[in-house]
This record gives sequence, structure tokens and C-alpha cells, in this order.
Amino acid sequence: MKHFILLFILNLRKKGRAFFWGSGVLALIWGCVAKSGSEFRFQDSASLSLPSFSIEGVSSGSFSFSFVGDIHLGGSDTQRLRTVLEAAKNHGDAFVIFLGDLVDKGDRESLIAFRSQISEFGFENKSLYVLGNHDVFDNGWVHWRELMGPSHFDIVIGNCHFFVLDSADGIVGEEQSQWLEAKLKNSNSVHKVVLSHYMPLVPGQRTYLRLADELEAVSLMKLLTRYEATAWLGGHYHSFVQEKIENVTYLVAGGGGGRRMEPIKDNFFVRAQVTADKISFELIKF
Repeated sequence: MKHFILLFILNLRKKGRAFFWGSGVLALIWGCVAKSGSEFRFQDSASLSLPSFSIEGVSSGSFSFSFVGDIHLGGSDTQRLRTVLEAAKNHGDAFVIFLGDLVDKGDRESLIAFRSQISEFGFENKSLYVLGNHDVFDNGWVHWRELMGPSHFDIVIGNCHFFVLDSADGIVGEEQSQWLEAKLKNSNSVHKVVLSHYMPLVPGQRTYLRLADELEAVSLMKLLTRYEATAWLGGHYHSFVQEKIENVTYLVAGGGGGRRMEPIKDNFFVRAQVTADKISFELIKF
């Protein structure tokens, strides 16, 4: 469908019609396609079981976890993923979070290879997976729902409440925004942390690699401030940036692979140290 839209706009341009008009139509139609896709996954996820978690060592409220986005696993090269998992295991991290684009093309074989590495390093039932745009390529949602579970969910781990969002189409959408607000409002956890692939902003960078709708992004950021969230963690932009805005930390951790971007062009993951009253973040390059 998206390829058809692109060809349609290019044809308009070749015929000499106003390209700005074609671009406006493209944005409108693309938005409708994205909206219908995200809404379908939101509704479809309601019928799916929450992934099974068995996470130990967090009851004291003092523990660590690692997170990274954009591994882009494809083919036989699993070294970047193995590096992250080995470091997390050696450090004794309680769990690992993957912030979207786990695989490069949404294919079932790559997701199975990803899960195999997770199991080998002992993080089966100790990993949180966020849906990214590459994960839904080529009918990838069919494979994701089978192997990974729902596209959105929330889970309390120790003194942290995590809210996993589906932003794979570059939007969050009205239904999911309402779901997030209700969850934030009713949470009594010390730390409230939102997880997504696309971020509402990429601090310090002028880029389109963020949520497409600025009004939606601002509205969501206001939600986090209103309900005193601790952080929003995401990927998609292949670098590391963070900024605290109205007491909420916005951190982009797209360090797992793919084309590197400013200001950090190394591959990396981030380790979070949780205590009773704060979460601190450490950039770890590899």
C-alpha cells in the first residue's frame, strides 16, 4: 500500500502538477494508513496474553537493568546482540529492555534467532520487547504477535512501573494515549517509565526521526509531567541523547546497530541503576 502511494505521488510530479499538493496528499493518506495499522494492533493485542516474566532480585527496590534500541538483527550476525546480553549477564542485571527494531525486516526467522540468543544468555522471561517500525515490515506483526506477544502492555517490576507503547507507525494514537493516561493515573509505583520506539523528541537534534504528530508528542509529554513520570526511553534515532524536561528524563538509546548518527557514533547500550528514590543512567560503548 505504501509503495503504491509513493508511486502515485511520483507520477503526479512527473506530470508537472504542484508537488506540494502531492506531498500533502501523501502525508494525509500515509497518516490514515499508519493510524489504521496501529489501531488494528492495539485492538488485536487485547486478545493476546501478557508475556511471561520471572524477574528476581528487585523486591528491595535496588537493582539494575540494561536497555538498547535498534539491534536490527538479520542474517547470521548476532554479535551485537550477544555483546549486550553478555555484559548484562556478567553485571547481574535483573532484566533487559529492547526498544524496537529488534530485527531488520520483520521476518520470522530473525525473530526466532533473536529469541534463541535471549534464551542462551538466561534472559528468557527477563526481557521486555518494544515494537519498532522495522519489526512490522513485510507482515511482521503476524510473527511478532506469535513470538513476542502484544504490542502494548504495562508491568510492575520492583518499584518501577513500565508502560510499553506501540509507536511502530510513528504515532501513538487516541486509544493508546487514553490507555496510557489511565495506567499512569492509577499507578502507585515510585518510578513510572514509558517505553517506545519513536520518541516524542530527540533532544538537541533537528530530525524527523521522532513521533510524526507534534501536537500528539506535546500532549503525551504533558501526561508524563502531570502524573510525575520518571522517564521516557526509546530508540529509532541511532545515537544517544538525553534531556530532563519538567522533571521527566527523555533518553534516546538507539545504539544497537544500523547507520550511526550524531553525537554518539559508537554502538552502545545503556545501564540503569534503580534505587528507592532515583534512576541513574550510564552509557556503555562497545
